[in-house]
Amino acid sequence: MAEMNVLAIASLDAVEREAKMGELFQQLLPLPESEQLSALQALIREMGEKATDDQYRNLCFTNLKLAANLPDEALKNFLRVRLEAGRTLPPQLAERDQKLMKMSLGEVDEQIRAKISKNM
Repeated sequence: MAEMNVLAIASLDAVEREAKMGELFQQLLPLPESEQLSALQALIREMGEKATDDQYRNLCFTNLKLAANLPDEALKNFLRVRLEAGRTLPPQLAERDQKLMKMSLGEVDEQIRAKISKNM
């Protein structure tokens, strides 16, 4: 998977951020689950260590929107790997990730929230 500066992506405006994260999703989803897990762990770790809360939430909003566009089965698999990646981080980063993801999920459009919640 090509290296992307996730912190820089999190700072982009919403349209550019969605385009860049869409590219990352296209690279990530065909990978074996173990590689998806590694990539997501690295992304979440970098965000947890370096991003402001606003940058983190911006990326969460974008990722939730992109994920909600996936077919249900692909979404279920993605969410399972994403949750596992968050749980495997050091406790402080895992707690921050969980808190900001939950906050972001509560603030996205109702249709996105419903589809994500249904497939968790």
